[in-house]
Amino acid sequence: MSEAIRFLHAFAQALSTMTLYSPGHPATKRGLENLWQAIHALLAVDPRPVFLFLGTAPVYDGRALHELRDWQHSQRLADAGIQRLEFDEAVTLESLGLLLERVMVRLTTGEPAPDEAETPLVGIAFGTVAVYADDAPPSTSDDAQLDAGSGALLLDLTDELDTMEFVRSEGTRGVVARAEADVVARILGRLIGEPQVPQASHGGDPERYHVVHPVNTALLAMVVAMTTGVDSAGRHRIGVMALLHDIGMTRLPAGLGNKESLTAKERALVETHTAEGARLLLDAGGPGLELAAVVAYEHHLRPDGTGYPARRFRASAHWASRLIGACAAFASLRLVRPYRPAWSVDRAARHLEDGAGTLFDPEAAKLVASVVRDT
Repeated sequence: MSEAIRFLHAFAQALSTMTLYSPGHPATKRGLENLWQAIHALLAVDPRPVFLFLGTAPVYDGRALHELRDWQHSQRLADAGIQRLEFDEAVTLESLGLLLERVMVRLTTGEPAPDEAETPLVGIAFGTVAVYADDAPPSTSDDAQLDAGSGALLLDLTDELDTMEFVRSEGTRGVVARAEADVVARILGRLIGEPQVPQASHGGDPERYHVVHPVNTALLAMVVAMTTGVDSAGRHRIGVMALLHDIGMTRLPAGLGNKESLTAKERALVETHTAEGARLLLDAGGPGLELAAVVAYEHHLRPDGTGYPARRFRASAHWASRLIGACAAFASLRLVRPYRPAWSVDRAARHLEDGAGTLFDPEAAKLVASVVRDT
């Protein structure tokens, strides 16, 4: 049994005990002590455990815990507005006890405890996440529409874009919200069976570029991967890497990416986002995101030796980096920026084709151009 599952069992036992006994009862104290031991054992193997409760099996470390698919508290916690539960090494026995009390208030009344906003929990955070469980149908079908100018299938992905806002906000404080990125990629993976390449509808708002761009890059990269025969697990990994490819931008001063023009000093700073993203993913992403770090580092490299970051020795970028780099370029050109209007599908595709072998990997550029022109 994994430490994550042991913790959830202890968590459920502590909550059950609190429904039967008063706060000072020995059984209640034992439940809290067992939970304290369980969280310490979990923190010993994972310094930042994050759980998602979406109504079915709990999600931990980007994986649904199917061993707990019948865990009764998952739906109850989700309904009480506790869809995300996170711990770090600062957690105390007192804050753990307060967590149990606040969870019980939410489960019994359906409302937050009166002191939640006033007294934060040390080493603990919880709240809602706008994502869906594996077997829940996407909420976008009724709101889907075709873009008359391009034939692209525009989807209302408001919840997923809001979740990516959270991923970015976590990045600003040096945290990789991998569980949320994983679930968003899982949702996007269920949307790519359409004849058209699905893209997020954003209403032309340039302020949403920083979340629309990675989502549209992920959708396009997953569609291209599907056309080349990549299996569903591989497409999912590509989706996660695409969602996180620009995470290094969160380590730069706010607003720098939306300026109409950049000074030479500012441009040099922007170009550090590739190394910053790779560093963040390696330092805080945990096992399994090593290739995502490579993509974050390499996606602006060019076959002709230009691009960035500058490297002492030239070497071919990973195929995932080359694919996501081409998809990211197309997705960016299709969005309004402060310094230019959105490009048409044909113009953006021609840019990829014209840059094949110099700006872009020739195979990736031709694949992307072919896929977007077939929509």
